Amino acid sequence: MLMLLFQLGDGQYAIPAVEVLEIAPQVELEPIVMAPECICGLFNYRGLHVPVIDLCKLVNNRPCSDSFTTRIILVDHLLADGTQRVLGLLAERVTETINIDEDVFTSTGVNMEQTPFLGDAARCEAGLVQRITVSELLPEAIQSQLFPAEAG
Repeated sequence: MLMLLFQLGDGQYAIPAVEVLEIAPQVELEPIVMAPECICGLFNYRGLHVPVIDLCKLVNNRPCSDSFTTRIILVDHLLADGTQRVLGLLAERVTETINIDEDVFTSTGVNMEQTPFLGDAARCEAGLVQRITVSELLPEAIQSQLFPAEAG
C-alpha cells in the first residue's frame, strides 16, 4: 500500500496515499477564535474554507516547526453523519511516499482513549512508522464546532 510518510517531532507516521487530495505548502492561516489548541486555523482551498489541524500539537503537545518541509496535507474527512469534508493536516517533513505491505502493520499493543486515530505500526526501511486513521482524528464535539451545518 502506498503511504504518505511524515514526521511529528521525532516519530514517523503515515496515512494511505489514496486518502490524500493534495499537499499544500504551509501558508498563513486565519485564526479560529476559541478553537481547541490543535486547530491552527482556516485557509481558502479552491473556494472552500478548510480547517487545519496541527498534528504535532495533537500528538506531541507542541506546534509543528516552521520549516521548508512542513506542509498541509489535504484529506477528505468522513464526518459522523456520513458526509465528507476537506480537512487540512499540518505535519513536518512531508517529503516522500513509501510502499508498506498491509500485513506488515501490527498492533502497537497501546490503546489510548484520547488518541483513537493512532493505529497499527510497521517496521520498514524508513524505521518504525505508525499509521494515522484520518476518520478518527476529530471527536464528534470538535466536528460539530468545525462543521456545524453537518452536525445536525
